[in-house]
Amino acid sequence: MAPKILATPHVKHYTLGLYNALSRLGVEVSLVTLQQRYAVAARQYVAPRIPAPRSRALAQRILLALLSHFHDVVHVNSSGEGVTARSYDKLVVTQHGRPDPNAVEESLRWFYKKEERALLFLYEIGVPIVTISNFSAEEMRTMLSVKVAKVIYHGLLKSFKREKRRSFKQQHIILWVSRFIRFKEPFLLLKAVQKLKENHNFTLIMLGDGPLKEQLQRYVRLHELEKMVVFQEKIPFERMPLVYRRATVYVHTCSREAFGLSVLEAMGSGLPVVVPDSGGAAEVAADAGLKFKPGNAEDLADKLLAVMRDPELYERLSAKSIERASAFSWEKAAEDYLELYKKVGGW
Repeated sequence: MAPKILATPHVKHYTLGLYNALSRLGVEVSLVTLQQRYAVAARQYVAPRIPAPRSRALAQRILLALLSHFHDVVHVNSSGEGVTARSYDKLVVTQHGRPDPNAVEESLRWFYKKEERALLFLYEIGVPIVTISNFSAEEMRTMLSVKVAKVIYHGLLKSFKREKRRSFKQQHIILWVSRFIRFKEPFLLLKAVQKLKENHNFTLIMLGDGPLKEQLQRYVRLHELEKMVVFQEKIPFERMPLVYRRATVYVHTCSREAFGLSVLEAMGSGLPVVVPDSGGAAEVAADAGLKFKPGNAEDLADKLLAVMRDPELYERLSAKSIERASAFSWEKAAEDYLELYKKVGGW
């Protein structure tokens, strides 16, 4: 009889990749979602969004707690969801990075404080905690004294995979994909672009949204970077492979990224990637990425200039990106989770 897993979604790439891979392994997955359905081979329970401050996911939490009694294992993607589910004896929590209240905007600190408390509580009562990089595991160990049960890397969907390396081009499109928040360090990239102002063979596309967007746009106007920097609204996930295909270089600026799924997507697409020499992004890129000193705009500018001017370096990094990305598999991730489910479920 197939094991029955009750789960919650996370970012779309993770949700599609992991739960479809688990279904292919014969796992019966049920997904408790908030106001949307996913293209996954799973029974889906869609909860309505409640239009009240800090309570929009209340219906989802209630449904999660009720349904947890009828499944062998409950797999959630935040510690807060784990506390809600309450089925602690059959619970698995994937913590997507250490919840750090000091790393986020004031408006979000209440949530991160709550998540931190929930993580500590679940760990203390023996719930297995999974995280997504060795960097994240080390942060939780040193900052919170939480020792994770397992590190399980994300995989890469086929739609992001490319087989042949990219050819060097004279005109470049640098791509940055993230949230416009201080934790992601977007101003660092603009400072680097400012240093490359006399180099006119590239356009920077900053794709995303967030509370810093207007400040970033003002910075661009103030320093007369309008001809070099384009802000693009977040687009549907299904169109992201096309965005990577149109770019020629990918840059990531967050020095404390828990994993860097966008880095992996870019590498799978054959893009040379420029990442800080720290955090999960450096771990994902390994020796396939060109690394700059964290927080150093001048070094970032130098690395971007190098990859845009050197055809041999560019094509070598492109080939290494494809090779490195091939090591990340949703099938492998699903097998690792299934092994953990078996221990928790006792079958």
